[in-house]
Amino acid sequence: MATRGNNAYRRLTGRLRLNGRSAMLETAEEKLIYLTTSDDLADFDGCAVIVEGELSGGDRLSLTWIGLAGA
Repeated sequence: MATRGNNAYRRLTGRLRLNGRSAMLETAEEKLIYLTTSDDLADFDGCAVIVEGELSGGDRLSLTWIGLAGA
């Protein structure tokens, strides 16, 4: 797995949830990962997705790519 600085680059899967101010990825293990991005993710709300980006802390991912899972 590639790392950049102290943060690890990750690929995660789960269901995207929008709660007004934040986008969250709910994983199969029922863990919530908060996604930081300037992109509008409304088209992915409620969908199974694959995301990539830099994980910081245990629960925040700086999003660099998103796509539908199984598409």
